[in-house]
Amino acid sequence: MASLLSKTVLVLTQQLDAHADLVIAELNRRGVSVVRFDTADFPQRAQLSARIERGAWEGTLVTENRSIALGEIASIWYRRPTPFELDPALPPSSQQFASAEARMAIGGLLRSTTCLWVNHPEKIVSADYKPWQLQVASACGLEIPASLVTNEPAAVFEFFERCQGQLIYKTLSGGLIMSESGEAVSIYTSRVTLDDLRMEIDRVRSTACLFQELVPKKVELRITIVGTHVFVAAISYRDPEQVALDWRTAYHNLQYHVYELPEAIREKCLVFLQRLGLSFAALDMIVTPDDRYVLLEANPCGQWAWIQNATGLPICETLADLLSCETIEREKMDATTR
Repeated sequence: MASLLSKTVLVLTQQLDAHADLVIAELNRRGVSVVRFDTADFPQRAQLSARIERGAWEGTLVTENRSIALGEIASIWYRRPTPFELDPALPPSSQQFASAEARMAIGGLLRSTTCLWVNHPEKIVSADYKPWQLQVASACGLEIPASLVTNEPAAVFEFFERCQGQLIYKTLSGGLIMSESGEAVSIYTSRVTLDDLRMEIDRVRSTACLFQELVPKKVELRITIVGTHVFVAAISYRDPEQVALDWRTAYHNLQYHVYELPEAIREKCLVFLQRLGLSFAALDMIVTPDDRYVLLEANPCGQWAWIQNATGLPICETLADLLSCETIEREKMDATTR
């Protein structure tokens, strides 16, 4: 039986992705076969042909630079692939049909492989639902902020009082919207005051909104989990007078250092990911002034390169371990020598 290491890692991502570049370079350095594929290349710049034989799909995906047989795939890193690019000459209805057919073909065939996913697309979709995330985290024993999902103004006023005026708003769907000019605009976590509620409460009726208590913070943590490895960076501010509610708005003022999680919190984070069905995620957590650890959210496709650059944590190398199945192979070898 062929070793998992003799097979190929398939990286599904867009053309410009610095994170994928780092991991692919590490896999190449190790001599691990790796194919990079952006679904945007299909069907115009990539070809697929597969037949089901003896209860399994056999076939080949051919990109502009490489080809990969379905049976050769050891692992799939579902990083950030982009939508299928179709023949612009097709009318809109035909493009919609062609896109759906391409999605069912590529998605169905890749799901038919017996390989490691980092992460499986269905698990990514499920984990992206913040209400579900919060429930799973709480069930795992992790503390979460008091939270309200509503489109009812009266419920917001009641929750505001319950939180003693310490309230924030955050998006449920990721916080990126397209402006009228076609530019992507980020919606960051924001403080909600009583004046905000009095002036803009009717806007709540337009859709579901997520409100949470404002958790006081002593330290903010970025926790990157790869398999069973937990890498933790504490985020602090060079100028403590300019502490941001959402640290993504203050990169210029941030500094990082390696942080040691209490073992009980570390174990709960691992159980949390296991229950979400993820083998990779980036978690945001707050340590309160009274040393409580409060989980804010988890991103199953989170960024990590800037954390590695700042701290030296070996996130890239550990991802390469996982994708090349070296960790699995080592565990098998350890088990046979016990």
